[in-house]
Amino acid sequence: MMLWHKLFPQQASISRSEALISALAAGLAISLNAWLSHALLPGDYQVFLAASMGASTILVIAVHHSPLSQPWAVIGGHLVGALCGLLASWLVENSVLACMLAMMLTVLLQMSLRCLHAPGGGTALLPILGGAALQAEGFGFVGVVLLNALVLVAAALLVNNLLPGRRYPLAFAPRPLTPVQPVFREEDLLAALRSMDGFIDVSPDDLERIYEHARTHLRQHRDGDRGVPPQR
Repeated sequence: MMLWHKLFPQQASISRSEALISALAAGLAISLNAWLSHALLPGDYQVFLAASMGASTILVIAVHHSPLSQPWAVIGGHLVGALCGLLASWLVENSVLACMLAMMLTVLLQMSLRCLHAPGGGTALLPILGGAALQAEGFGFVGVVLLNALVLVAAALLVNNLLPGRRYPLAFAPRPLTPVQPVFREEDLLAALRSMDGFIDVSPDDLERIYEHARTHLRQHRDGDRGVPPQR
């Protein structure tokens, strides 16, 4: 049983209404991206919508508060992936080695430019696996990816900010009317994240809010056990 829990850790439960809204919003966002990109690009392009945009759509709609889902991460991450993949396809003939080079460059540059975005890794493989026809488009392929990313961010801005309870990007999220007492300083949280020496998919603000909600839940639980109504 312990092994089962380790392999399949618990995740935060999502309401059915939120799951349905996210599904419908994701379908709307990707269809808008496909329609606009197809309409704006010349008809002779081999690809008018990068398949990796499907993964990005899930991130910007279903996990819109994640650092990986923010506009610069989406645009910069895909642009880096497209450029690295194209460069690798030009430099290395062996497709396996080209994929390795493209992925190494993509991760290195995304981390350096602070635009880590996992679907950009899929974008990096497209010029290599897409064959000579796609490689022949050269920087035109990069233009397609950039257009896709820009349209996706615009769709995410439209959809997320029309839905109740959502704000996108993260910087637009409203602060609580009654600010909570700070548990840590922001520099303390940043120092803790840096000490883990890896990318943690959560912002310092989210960490502080999660901690404060957990403390509130613990207080209410203790008060309930003692027969004391929770304070409002």
